[in-house]
Amino acid sequence: MTDTVSAATGAFRAAQTGPAGADGDLLHSGNAGFIIHRAGQLDHAYRTEGRAFAADLVEHLNKVMAGTATVLVHEEVLGAVDRLHWLIHMKKPDDYRRFLEIADHDRSFKEITEADRLPQRQGGNWERMFVEGSFRERVYVPQHGLDDHDADHDAGHDAGHDGHDDAHHDHDHDADATTFVPPARHQTGLPDSRLRSSADSGLTVIRTAQTFYRFRNEAREFAFAWSSEANRALGGELTVYLYEETFGQQDRIHWMIHLDNLDVYRKLTELSRTDADYRALFGREFVPVHKGGGGWEQTFVPASIHDTVLTPLHGGAPIGF
Repeated sequence: MTDTVSAATGAFRAAQTGPAGADGDLLHSGNAGFIIHRAGQLDHAYRTEGRAFAADLVEHLNKVMAGTATVLVHEEVLGAVDRLHWLIHMKKPDDYRRFLEIADHDRSFKEITEADRLPQRQGGNWERMFVEGSFRERVYVPQHGLDDHDADHDAGHDAGHDGHDDAHHDHDHDADATTFVPPARHQTGLPDSRLRSSADSGLTVIRTAQTFYRFRNEAREFAFAWSSEANRALGGELTVYLYEETFGQQDRIHWMIHLDNLDVYRKLTELSRTDADYRALFGREFVPVHKGGGGWEQTFVPASIHDTVLTPLHGGAPIGF
């Protein structure tokens, strides 16, 4: 499996950035303000046709949506076989109406989605390729309001629905408020040359965690601190961005870990042994005494942290058997 993943990631740039249009129009996990993550399970019998459909659809959408949205399609590895994932990057929610206009009026879109793509297999299009009822969507919004916490950060943090104070972050955003919230690249403090994203990474690990409601602020503080330490230690080799789920499950957060290959992921897992500052993070008390005290592990619902590993959809045979 590792060799297969490496081969797939090596073909990344030709497979992903090519159809996405001019670099200046490219939206991705680092500069988008609003991301829809759509996943669907292919019927194994139509795995090849389904991938061809996904590639054709994304290529067309990125042409007609250039400057408004960028869609990147991935497949799941080390997880469900033949499960595809679309990351739809936009600046703000209102941009989605452009997709509705295309679905209603664009002739090429209708041909891709409605023409008979299975003439030798009793006819049909995407509706036969995907398992019925398997499509799911989540909305990710870059986490904001956590970049300059101080010791008394608890005060006033319960004003918003997501349990954190937004007021102080707007100095960067108000200057050019073209995105729904400040893009995730502002979380890092690193120059763009040292950042990775969904548009230039061979592997993306989406790590999902459910916070306890009573520790929602503390969990986010740890999540942001962990991202910062990983970016500090391995900046240029990987980039971690933090998001929260919007219009979905309350207080479920998501990290996107962007890297080229599993060797870099191994470096990440070894930081607790090789990097003293990173190791110290896990000894910090994130829960204040008046809430009972405790480390990061007290802030998350047990067994709620899950990883989904994605690699860009590429030409050739599907990944897996």
